[in-house]
Amino acid sequence: MPTAAAVPTHQDVELKRQIGLYAATAITVGNIIGSGIFRSPHSVAQEIASVPLVLFAWILGGALSLSGSLVLAELAVTHPRTGGLYVFIREAFGDAWAFVFGWASLWVIKPTVIASITSVFALYFCEAIHLPKGAELPVGFAAILLLTLVNWLGVREGARTQELFTTAKVIGILALCVAAFALPHAGAAVDQVTRAAAAPRPIMIALVLAMIPILFAYDGWTDSTYVAGEVLRPERTLPIAIVWGTVLVIAIYVVTNLAYYHILSPAEVRTYEAVGSETVGRVLGEWGRRALAVLVAVSTFGTINGAVLTGPRVTIAMAANGLLWRPLARVDVGRGSPGPALWLQAVLSCVWLWFARGFEDVSGWFVTTSWLFYGLTTAAIFVQRRREAAGTLAAPTYRTPLYPLTPILFIAVTVALIASDLSSSGWRAAAGVIVAAVGFPVYWLWKGRHAGAGGRGTA
Repeated sequence: MPTAAAVPTHQDVELKRQIGLYAATAITVGNIIGSGIFRSPHSVAQEIASVPLVLFAWILGGALSLSGSLVLAELAVTHPRTGGLYVFIREAFGDAWAFVFGWASLWVIKPTVIASITSVFALYFCEAIHLPKGAELPVGFAAILLLTLVNWLGVREGARTQELFTTAKVIGILALCVAAFALPHAGAAVDQVTRAAAAPRPIMIALVLAMIPILFAYDGWTDSTYVAGEVLRPERTLPIAIVWGTVLVIAIYVVTNLAYYHILSPAEVRTYEAVGSETVGRVLGEWGRRALAVLVAVSTFGTINGAVLTGPRVTIAMAANGLLWRPLARVDVGRGSPGPALWLQAVLSCVWLWFARGFEDVSGWFVTTSWLFYGLTTAAIFVQRRREAAGTLAAPTYRTPLYPLTPILFIAVTVALIASDLSSSGWRAAAGVIVAAVGFPVYWLWKGRHAGAGGRGTA
């Protein structure tokens, strides 16, 4: 039986480096592409009727994510350690802000991401193999526990699973696009077109509202940084995995939207929530709809695996810094996996899934909260550059293009989107932010309780 060892210090939190370029890129691509591209186009069409404007919105959302990726790559190359955003926030702003991010990640962000994507997986998996509605919850529990087990068996096993499912989903989506452009299809359903008419909004308002489902579809571009301490040759691998992985997703999303609008009219995209299923059904009939259900199940299963793999890295980094219970920093020497942190995440994800009534019931908890910390992380680049100028930090091999315009643009748009989401998405968006804010008093209580332990974890 392999022995387990605690990770004693900030520097030693990095696990064995065994994740290569393909696996790191698969984490980025696989964690971005989940269910969003199969459902978000419908939500976007609810706000925007013009096809060119729809494509512009998807490119704009991709450009915003890419600007964040460009900054994130520099932070990751400078601090290639396990924990990702937690590490960058702690280095720039100290323990309090890092604790609040880790607190939100542990209790809200990662468990709700896993629960929401699992709810979509269970829905399509049961549809694909004709299981009743009541089977969705047990199927969801089984998926979370199975993928936690795979990642508990070892980092290599989790990374290979990510490679497999990311490759499968990309091939499947491209096959959908080829079928849409190359095969004959049925004509538009006129009665649906008539019913889908909607009052137009001012263009700027429509764009802002459309950005919310688009940015949900692009979410995940940060995730490969969480395993930066396990990536081989991080100074080369991380910029490619983060930046070019995001570029690949932008291209896939634009082509997929073109395929949808090649088969369906804008009014039909507004009408059909399952726009991917309707598109394939027009081309391939009923068996095509079933194939699409399988594709969505495969896609979301891979995304769940990516979230299960990356989430515990924040927890073990915090625990190693003395900001969480020390046993959560334990890493199995033989398997190289953070067992306690993995299983804690699995339990919390299952609890969220149990209380959720569907995808929308939990997705609103993490979108605004996540982007709040994306903005904070991006601001860390200014602190880093200031320290470089003062000679206290060495300049990395990778530099953010168009600095400081890139981070300023990202932060400005992020603030606007968070404000819009808080005003339009109801109590869940605010609740996620409130849960994160509770981390501040919890941090001060934790710090006071452990003040006698030699000041562990101070910045």
